[in-house]
Amino acid sequence: MKTGQPWFSKINSLFKVKTLNDDIWDDLEEALILSDVGVPIASGLIDNVRSQVQTNVIDDPAEVFEVLKSEVKALLSHDLDYSALINTFQPSSSNNPIVILFVGVNGVGKTTTLAKMAQMYIDSGHKVIIGAADTFRAAAIDQVKIWGERLNSDVIAHSHGSDPSAVAFDTIEAAKARKIDVVLIDTAGRMHNSVNLMDELNKMTRVAAKTGISKPKILLVLDASTGQNGLQQARSFLGSIGCDGIVLTKLDGSSRGGVILSVYSEFEMPVLYIGTGENISDLQLFDPNQFAQDLFSAPS
Repeated sequence: MKTGQPWFSKINSLFKVKTLNDDIWDDLEEALILSDVGVPIASGLIDNVRSQVQTNVIDDPAEVFEVLKSEVKALLSHDLDYSALINTFQPSSSNNPIVILFVGVNGVGKTTTLAKMAQMYIDSGHKVIIGAADTFRAAAIDQVKIWGERLNSDVIAHSHGSDPSAVAFDTIEAAKARKIDVVLIDTAGRMHNSVNLMDELNKMTRVAAKTGISKPKILLVLDASTGQNGLQQARSFLGSIGCDGIVLTKLDGSSRGGVILSVYSEFEMPVLYIGTGENISDLQLFDPNQFAQDLFSAPS
């Protein structure tokens, strides 16, 4: 898994010593915070590790490092059944399509993430239709249409400035009529404190429900490079509309992906996918155990 190994390279080096000393805890906290883990989470992790070290009388730095890895894995997993979660994003055997709304602030990569997920569904043999419900920007509608052509998937779009909920409704109805499995809906980038636009998202989910389908899934797209600001975005979105999962983008070049630990700790909201590059195939299912292992891998 490409997770940008330089994030935790300093942490790796801290444990390449022969003997443990008290300075290591301050250095570890600094390294975690610089990786944007967040002060409360970094402090909590260190407290848990130190407690185990003292209880089990561990003095080998390599063993302490393994304890740290275990604590990170525990923080990420929250005993969630990832296979079951991912299955809820698969089309059912009914005649109704699954509907997924992509939400987030401006510039996090929602539309590109939508296209990557469309490709994943297509590769699995499913038919996909896309709704261009970001009607606030004409360029956004054009971008979705371009992706639709590349993916050879239908796009439902209205004119610039039209009602986004009407786009969602028409896209779902088209999917039902054409027996399409997956509806992916692009929404306008919005600041997490924009009340009107947040209300619009709520309206979109209500309108979608009127088509007779199951409740739409909502994926919150976060940019790893925004660090702790991403946590504020998550807090506002999850408080306003609720989400079914998170896609963390731009992990390939970010040194601040530690925000994922803060998101988990505060919300217990699963990161389902990670974006690791700009290519259409650069979207991966998130594996918390593998991710925790990769965080501490030596740079290749």
